[in-house]
Amino acid sequence: MKEKVFKVIEEVSGSDEFLQDEHIDLFEAGILDSMRAIMLIVQLEAAFGVLLPPSEMDREDWNTAAKIVLRIEEKVNA
Repeated sequence: MKEKVFKVIEEVSGSDEFLQDEHIDLFEAGILDSMRAIMLIVQLEAAFGVLLPPSEMDREDWNTAAKIVLRIEEKVNA
């Protein structure tokens, strides 16, 4: 699952910089911005068949690749 999430992040962001450190803040590093974050949510929903309501999307919970993987795992296993 981790590899699939990382592939989606890479496709949406156009960067693989986060692969060197999955705990890097994606927004501070310029890998994600507001528009790419929305695109990421849409792509993750499609890839994993989950719903990711924006009301549940606190930036601090989604600012690293590692945190995104955890969140998707929670949603898939819910």
